Amino acid sequence: MSERRVPCPSCGARIVEGARKCRACKAWLGERPRGSSASLSGREPRLARAAVSVASGVAAVIIATVTSLKSPVGEAPPLTALTPEGAAPSSGVADDAPNPAAFGPDSPEGAPTTPPSADAKGRWRAREFRIGDVHPLDVVFSPSGTSIYVSADDASLREYKLQSGELIHKASMPAQGDHIRLLFDRYVAVLRHEDAARIPVMDTTAWDRDPVLLDVGRTPGDIVALPDGRTVVAATTDTKRVTKFELPTGVRLANITLPHATGQLFLVQAEGRPYIAALGALTHAGRPAGAWIDLFDPSESPFGATRRSIAVGREPREGDITRDGGAVFFPDRLSNTAILLSVAGVTETRKAPVGVGPTAGFLLDEDRYGITLNAEGRTASVIELSTMAVKSTLPLRGEPRTGVTSPDRRTLFVALGGAQWPPAGSGVAVIAGDPPRVVASLPTGKGACAVAVSKDGTRAVVASYWDRSITVLEQQ
Repeated sequence: MSERRVPCPSCGARIVEGARKCRACKAWLGERPRGSSASLSGREPRLARAAVSVASGVAAVIIATVTSLKSPVGEAPPLTALTPEGAAPSSGVADDAPNPAAFGPDSPEGAPTTPPSADAKGRWRAREFRIGDVHPLDVVFSPSGTSIYVSADDASLREYKLQSGELIHKASMPAQGDHIRLLFDRYVAVLRHEDAARIPVMDTTAWDRDPVLLDVGRTPGDIVALPDGRTVVAATTDTKRVTKFELPTGVRLANITLPHATGQLFLVQAEGRPYIAALGALTHAGRPAGAWIDLFDPSESPFGATRRSIAVGREPREGDITRDGGAVFFPDRLSNTAILLSVAGVTETRKAPVGVGPTAGFLLDEDRYGITLNAEGRTASVIELSTMAVKSTLPLRGEPRTGVTSPDRRTLFVALGGAQWPPAGSGVAVIAGDPPRVVASLPTGKGACAVAVSKDGTRAVVASYWDRSITVLEQQ
């Protein structure tokens, strides 16, 4: 089939009849119909794009104008200050009131502070700082009160500034320290109750030196400083040994072996001079089989030769001594009783029933009251010691783990971490007043495991295991 060809009107070249464009001169042979694909790909798309650009610019101007207008709602009102449990409500806030969100204390580090009024409940605030990637096990204040010593689960002893949380000293120990004790305002003894046979003692004036190791025997139980300022007495549970050492040399001076495992040591006053009261217990097939306190003069030779033993129940727990050193107060967990043992002259034992599962005992208000922390009942029993009668039972917001009293014995701080290990609970209760009551309940990190108070009683700290933090409590 042949195509008919005609000359191009523009150049005269032969083209197919009906063609719209000449291949030779590229001339269009007819007007392109409006609305064709070629028309849309040229001028009209450009017009569409221009319209979109203009619309976008107008929208931007409108948005900028609207957002620059002042909100008709106005400024948000200030947050209402929450009053901790037991604190009296206040109608206003003073201009010089401390900021609860402040990281450090308002007074400069090292500045003298005034202890809070014993009768005023006051208002407590809590702040916290992290201690890094380790879990705290125990905590104690430095003598100055501007820093704290922390035993960590990486077998280290650390010192942190209380104001900023800065780590300023760190020393490696032979093993983790379940508990730490401050001795003579200079040494820190690190106690591990299992899988250990020595007590490391760190000189806080020489952090670059290794700790002195006291060879006490398997499973150290407790350590106490003697009034001479240079000797200490330590006890063990497995080896049932009580040993006297000299610091800073660590030389063993004397030791005795008792018939029972000694878990606590107290420095009391008996017969007009300092005595050691060694509180220990026996077990049979893993069950408590009786408890005794051994009293002896640590200065006598031979060591412990004149000791006397007093039966005191079946399963004694953490206790306290009166201000004059003449009596020991502690709970017996198995019988759910509190025991006040007088040792100043003729020994006398008085008892009172308390809540379920008492784990610790403390003395408050010039030894007028005894407090037991009842773990299973999540309560604290208040005992009037003059009559050995339970005056009240205080409900707590969690299971108590341990506590500490202020130096003036007006306030008791209770860590609510729980009795299991590692602890899972959180929070701290503040008990004070006459009669004692819960005056504040404050939050802490998870796993509140240890609590300490400064020598002037103005601050307390709570170590939180899982939160890896220290909560600082301050009275405003």
